[in-house]
Amino acid sequence: MNARALLRNDIRQMLKDPMLLASVIGPLAVFVFVRYLFRPLSVWVEGRYAFDMMSHAEFAAMLLLTVIPLLAGVMTGLLMLDERDENLIAYFAVTPLTRKGYYRYRLLLPSGLACLMSAVYLLFGGIVDVRVEMLYPLLLTSAEAPCIALFLAAFAANKVEGLALSKLCGLLFVGPVLVFFVPGPWQAVGIILPTYWPSESYLQAASGESGLAAVTFGIGAAYHMLLLYIADRAFAKRMD
Repeated sequence: MNARALLRNDIRQMLKDPMLLASVIGPLAVFVFVRYLFRPLSVWVEGRYAFDMMSHAEFAAMLLLTVIPLLAGVMTGLLMLDERDENLIAYFAVTPLTRKGYYRYRLLLPSGLACLMSAVYLLFGGIVDVRVEMLYPLLLTSAEAPCIALFLAAFAANKVEGLALSKLCGLLFVGPVLVFFVPGPWQAVGIILPTYWPSESYLQAASGESGLAAVTFGIGAAYHMLLLYIADRAFAKRMD
């Protein structure tokens, strides 16, 4: 067993499981919506209800960006739950893949998928201007995918509980809402949400505060690494 064989097995499982398949199709659906439907919908809403959706395009872009790592993380977490329940992780440990290689593959897979799909979404979505500061939310949200995967694998007893816990991850959508619509002092409530940091750094960069955006990105990166460490320790404890 090696990483290539594990990837082939993941693809077979995704084709058989509608939930896992939706986790792959979902980001594509988000891109199609933003690229081809958001502007026509905005025109229709403005004509019907006198509400300009395009004036909130940056909020919409960040909110929908949150979907991509969430789906990648949930997909990987559910795969890990299946492998843990079937005791496959112990099997992988004695193959050429090794347990370390398994962990590396399982963490890089959601990060890589989230980074790739998020980059396509941000660069070609077409509802916000492409700027170098997009790198901040791109990197931070990509780091959220393995955190979600390890969270599900560490705290869910089985796949059914994993699906239930994945609903809790919907709280991540609160981050962009707080950043874009809640007054400054009250935003402190959202600093514990990982999605707060990419949204805040992006909004600061869009407002011309590039230096402050870089500082926010640095704090957010450290916070994401802390969350990843905590989730990794919890998963390792569950496996012992």
